[in-house]
Amino acid sequence: MLRSLLLALLLPTSLLADALADRAAIERVYHARRLGTKQTFEETMPPQVLAGLVARDALRERVLRQVYGVEVTAALVEAEVRRIDATTRAPEMLAELKAALGNDAQRFAAAVARPIVVERILRARFEQDSALHAPVRKTAEALRERLLAARAEGAVAAARAEKSPAPGEVQWRLTPRTEAAPAPSVALPQTPPVEAKAGSRSYSVEATVSPAQVLGPPPGAEPVERVLYFEDLEPELRRVLDVQLTGSGKVSAVIESAQGFQVFVAVARDAQQLQALVFSLPKQSFDEWLAAQDTPSRPK
Repeated sequence: MLRSLLLALLLPTSLLADALADRAAIERVYHARRLGTKQTFEETMPPQVLAGLVARDALRERVLRQVYGVEVTAALVEAEVRRIDATTRAPEMLAELKAALGNDAQRFAAAVARPIVVERILRARFEQDSALHAPVRKTAEALRERLLAARAEGAVAAARAEKSPAPGEVQWRLTPRTEAAPAPSVALPQTPPVEAKAGSRSYSVEATVSPAQVLGPPPGAEPVERVLYFEDLEPELRRVLDVQLTGSGKVSAVIESAQGFQVFVAVARDAQQLQALVFSLPKQSFDEWLAAQDTPSRPK
């Protein structure tokens, strides 16, 4: 927290004061709309917490500029304001936020829209930074090579013997969904689809992966009995797995998502279902990486 406060103080004094005032105005709106018994705003958002939020935004923009060479332009911010106005599902709250900022379009753009643009671009650059995630990819590739070396007849046993990481298991119905088997109403983790890349020496494809659907509920969640249908996978991921997991012991390419790398091993496949083991190797988290960015720049 001390480092974050120091970063915030690197802002010009006038800008820091304005940023703190606007952040407090925004957080008051959110605080007033929270349900249930709550602490006072001053207890929830003491000055050091507000300063930390301002520092976080300043750090993100500085890292975006210094590490990736990206400057956030006025045009990008204006486009975000238009997007917020056009797509908001909470128009009353949006109106309250604007009123809290004195219905000043520039203050709203700087305090609300700009941080959204910065975070979105920075996360995208982080997720697509192949050099940054190379060590985890290398581990995933080495795992895949071990499984391939076991050949099809031994790949499943070799996969089950792996301990770090240990595989999970997934089973998909290959038959089309019928009216008697509607889409499950179970609330899966709300992980948005992310661009992912799957590739091997002989095959490469861009895929859109929804890791929550593939990997099941988060650790510690109660197991829920449900049926997964292969047709529910995103089309490109489905095509990758359909081509590569043709029978027992077949190993997929390394599949990259925003969260990490996955390798699939077919356990069994027939006309009705596909059963597979899945290895998940998480990338360094965005927040951990950001917290470590305390130097002016990173060697390319």
